[in-house]
Amino acid sequence: MRSRFCHRSAMACAEDRRPDTWDDTQMKPSLKQLCAAWHDESGAVTVDWVVLSATTLTLGLSSVGLVQTGVVDLGSEINVSMTAAGVAGAAAYSFYRLTEAQQQDMLAVYMSRTPEQLVANSQSMSDSFLATLESGNLDEAARWMDRRQLNQTALEANGLTAAEGSMTVAQMETLYLEAGGT
Repeated sequence: MRSRFCHRSAMACAEDRRPDTWDDTQMKPSLKQLCAAWHDESGAVTVDWVVLSATTLTLGLSSVGLVQTGVVDLGSEINVSMTAAGVAGAAAYSFYRLTEAQQQDMLAVYMSRTPEQLVANSQSMSDSFLATLESGNLDEAARWMDRRQLNQTALEANGLTAAEGSMTVAQMETLYLEAGGT
């Protein structure tokens, strides 16, 4: 194949175009052409958008992977702690007011408390239950009973017993139902 600028064979012409062998008789880019090519931005916007889109997609996909891993790990930890805490054994108790998410959050808080705090909480929860029940606030009394159940779960998971004189959940439930709670 012959170039219109070169009358010799294609091989000879290609060898002559190497920058180190150019002379004045052969084709070489002019300074004007180099400047024009340097300042030409006709494809720059497209290249920018391709790079930005690829970066955004990569960051998005990596974020999804990280979040998914964190959520799965958190779910596994909650499952393990609830199993260890004996929440499965608490299935005989039906929570009155706390949602499952609230139960899990509160149980995590109770599991992080010291043994002394857990034992003291059993008494204070019993006292709060009785006070709200006597005031006629059955909704709040049910919440205290639910909290006491979670407290008992945490106590049992740590091999502890409730404070002497504190009410059991069964005793609280009996009083609650007698007061008209549902």
